[in-house]
Amino acid sequence: MAPASVLVMDEETFDEEAARAFLAEPHVGVLAVSADGGPPAATPLWYAVEPDGAVWLVTSATTRKARLLAASGAATLVVHTVSPRTRFVSVDLELTDRAPATAKESRAIAARYLSGEALEGYLAFAAESLGPEERLTFTPTRYRYADLTM
Repeated sequence: MAPASVLVMDEETFDEEAARAFLAEPHVGVLAVSADGGPPAATPLWYAVEPDGAVWLVTSATTRKARLLAASGAATLVVHTVSPRTRFVSVDLELTDRAPATAKESRAIAARYLSGEALEGYLAFAAESLGPEERLTFTPTRYRYADLTM
């Protein structure tokens, strides 16, 4: 196995298409948001990617994450996998839109990760327990990508 190389936007070898394709797969991501007076707030979450590269997610409007995003307007999303290949992408994001989430959007995000009874059970739980949700949309500003199995 060849040594790993981290491919970033400012290097000649960066493969943005590979980074975007990997990000578009339904992985669980970790979103890190700046928090005053302490370390970044980092939480696992589901996300989706639009054909134009915009990243969006649905979250409860009352979470710490939503409040921090409203204040900072930026975050970093990290997504990785170890099987069948060890790869990661880290993408810096600028918050570009924030709106109440529709039931269709909540279903679309959850359906990337769940199906059948698990999907319906999650949607019932979310409707009963999570309160109002928001759709947060981001524009990627910088990608970092590595395929450690090259």
